Amino acid sequence: MKYEKIYQKLKQQFSDEEIVDSMLIPADLTEKEQQELANEMTAIRKQSLRETTEEDRILADVMRLRFQMEAYVKSDGFSFQKTFGKFLEEYIRVLKKTRREIAEDLAIHYTKLSRIINDKEEPNIELSYRLEKHSGNLIKAETWWRLTVKKQAFVISKDVETRRKEQRKVRNYLIM
Repeated sequence: MKYEKIYQKLKQQFSDEEIVDSMLIPADLTEKEQQELANEMTAIRKQSLRETTEEDRILADVMRLRFQMEAYVKSDGFSFQKTFGKFLEEYIRVLKKTRREIAEDLAIHYTKLSRIINDKEEPNIELSYRLEKHSGNLIKAETWWRLTVKKQAFVISKDVETRRKEQRKVRNYLIM
């Protein structure tokens, strides 16, 4: 067996205790033993899920959302399916609250919140600060705000018509 050879080689340099402390040596199991272990792990996972509180589930979902937001912000592309409003909608769903409850929590008018969620209105920086506090500082204001900046950068890069219109208004510009 290949693991036995590795063990013998390591035994020349280290004691058994040192080897055990530094490594996990996989066991050579039969298919039946592997299946039994898999069933045992499944039972342990199911038991763990049953014992998980609603608060723990919400916390885990908020962390999942945070990681999704951070990964998206770091990515190169832009998607209208991953805007500030879409992530805010997911945040509300994760908390299992209504939009009205969240609007009250954030001290924002319900209609304004709805317009932001539906991408009809852009959020302000203050809402990012409020969401940071509301999430227990799990999702930082900078992460919320970067979602807005990413959308704005995309819109600017594609809005050729407004760019031309506004550039026509400029006089005495530098010629390079």
